[in-house]
Amino acid sequence: MSAREVWNNYWFNPAPLLNLAICRIAAVGFQLAFLLWNFQYSNFTVIKGFSEQPDTLYSPLLVLRFLTFPFGSHYRPTLEVVEVVYWITIFAGVLSLIGLMTNLGLVAFAAGCLFLQSFIYSFGDFHHAEAVMMIALSILALSPAGAVLSIDDLRRRLLRARQRSQLEEFNILEEKSPFARWPILLIQWIIVLLYTSAFISKMFHSGMGWMNGYTLQYILIEDGLRDQNHLGIWLGQFHTLLQILQIIVMLFQGTFFLVLIFPWTAVLFLPMGVAFHTGNYVFLSTPFYQWVTLYAVFVPWTQAVQFLSRFRRVQAAQKKVEILYDGQCPLCIRSMTQLRYFDWFNRLAYSDVLKRWPSVAERLHGTTLDDCLREMYVLLPEGSVRKGFFAFREILRHLPPLWPLLVFFHLPYASRFGPPIYNFVASNRFRFKKCDDDTCARPDHSNRT
Repeated sequence: MSAREVWNNYWFNPAPLLNLAICRIAAVGFQLAFLLWNFQYSNFTVIKGFSEQPDTLYSPLLVLRFLTFPFGSHYRPTLEVVEVVYWITIFAGVLSLIGLMTNLGLVAFAAGCLFLQSFIYSFGDFHHAEAVMMIALSILALSPAGAVLSIDDLRRRLLRARQRSQLEEFNILEEKSPFARWPILLIQWIIVLLYTSAFISKMFHSGMGWMNGYTLQYILIEDGLRDQNHLGIWLGQFHTLLQILQIIVMLFQGTFFLVLIFPWTAVLFLPMGVAFHTGNYVFLSTPFYQWVTLYAVFVPWTQAVQFLSRFRRVQAAQKKVEILYDGQCPLCIRSMTQLRYFDWFNRLAYSDVLKRWPSVAERLHGTTLDDCLREMYVLLPEGSVRKGFFAFREILRHLPPLWPLLVFFHLPYASRFGPPIYNFVASNRFRFKKCDDDTCARPDHSNRT
């Protein structure tokens, strides 16, 4: 095998797009929350403070110069400019999170975050925890991170179903791309190099003496007194325990690279990393939220969902919940496509009621074909039937990505007021969404769902 083939097999071997999409949601979701709720951005307290600093303290970083080069190499953004960039960044982040114009949104979001962070760094206030997230967002902006789990992808599938006038068989867990692997691997390498660099730095400057326990004890007491962190001062009293912890930290940072060689070791290293950074925050007041969030790149999300899917099917004895829908109605096909998009565990069966009616008519004793065309019917494996509001609520139970919606379907009096609301929407849906297919104009199908 040639070097080129080895290179391509490592970086561009087809990989699940779902893994990349979940990493996008995790990274963008965290950074959005950070921008919205972190004190230095939400009320511009720190930004205002830096804006009031004299020009002698302002030394723009290279990345900030690049982003503002049309205005001059030493252009200093005003507070008003920073605020405008902030709100544009928030808007771009929302687009990136929901997957609408995903790559364009990611580019704008990454650039906005770089601008805001580099503006603060230009006053000499450096913190390496934020840098890795800026790099990760930039990498995701160049990847097909919105190929699945995005409004862009759902719209493509809905358009294709509309053009073909039929429900397509698909499962986003099976969607792969040769460009879905390199972004995750690159972020993994960056995180590994950061830990390895920290390990080498400790060994170069202090050697094995760094693990004597006194180093951490001094840092805990000094930082605890400065920040009034009583937990840090308390922990600083236990020298032997601190010596053991320092040895564990060195082993963790020095061997973290093994996750690149043996991916299964992530089961050991990720919990250790979460505990390590949580301890840093609690006892040393040093937040590394970004690093913990980016641990998402080490998780095989697709394999985990597929394993749970097989486990659930075994529990259910391979039986599925069957949804009856009108295969000649574009609106119904659209609804089934949307449900299928979130059917990661393959727990639902989608049946054209016009084709299935001869075999299910007896089971639906007392129900006519027009009844099934008027509102949704769901057949459960144990033999019971749900319809309308209760059918939709039952469907949600089998779609974990949509479980948050179940809260609204189980609110007090939901069973009382839900059915009339559902019936109203079902009977008036053509007022909200025009059906351009001739079959929807047939008199006996005028109230379908």
